[in-house]
Amino acid sequence: MKKMIFATVALAALCLSFTKEKTFTPSGTIQINDTLFADETEISNFSWQEFEYWTKAIYGANSKEHIAVLPDTLVWREKLAYNEPYVQYYYRHPAYKDYPVVGISYEQAIAYCKWRTERVKTFLTIKEDFVNHHFEYRLPSKAEWEKLAETSSFALNNNGKNEKGQVRLNCINPLPNGDCMNAPYPDVTAPVKSYEKNFIGLYNMLGNVAEMVKEKGICKGGSWRNRLEECRVGKDQAFTSANSWVGFRCVCIVKKSSNS
Repeated sequence: MKKMIFATVALAALCLSFTKEKTFTPSGTIQINDTLFADETEISNFSWQEFEYWTKAIYGANSKEHIAVLPDTLVWREKLAYNEPYVQYYYRHPAYKDYPVVGISYEQAIAYCKWRTERVKTFLTIKEDFVNHHFEYRLPSKAEWEKLAETSSFALNNNGKNEKGQVRLNCINPLPNGDCMNAPYPDVTAPVKSYEKNFIGLYNMLGNVAEMVKEKGICKGGSWRNRLEECRVGKDQAFTSANSWVGFRCVCIVKKSSNS
């Protein structure tokens, strides 16, 4: 467990790396403009486990704080699908560490963003690198998300396939004969670094898991269980609780203080 906790200092995977001029880019993100940075990938099971194990170490395994951050693994249990192995293995098994975390509520995602901000600030304070900068990790607004995803629309062309016939996003796109069961897609999610990046450099803005935005109850981009036409950038989807097809990525807002 100690390895997992100290992997939080892989908040060099979550933290900020500095240049000589004391400007910085949040590690693992792509710069969008002077103040906006976006995670290259959806938040993975491994990243969420860092949050969980830190909470467990601070408050205890049976604490309400630790219980509050646990994903709901029962979201995989469905009457018409044999997903029972995912209930047990999807979040915990090392084979799925690089897959997007699901079973997360909007409130839990907000809590993760707050935790991530606090941990990175603590890390930088210890390093004495936290100078004249203010930043915050949060969910992107709907408008921000659409801006991040606008160059992903190419993935929808040619029925979601490239010129070699390879699929470009993880969604339901049946074969010409209408067969969904034998289409060349994962059964559920794919690793967070799957398929082609968009022109900004972000993975899976469309498909894989739909992504929460700042506006509660709305997710964007479609998922592994949506059809191709449902993965359009401009389409909103509603969700009311944790499920097996919604995840999220963070943006980081970085501002210099007025006296810097």
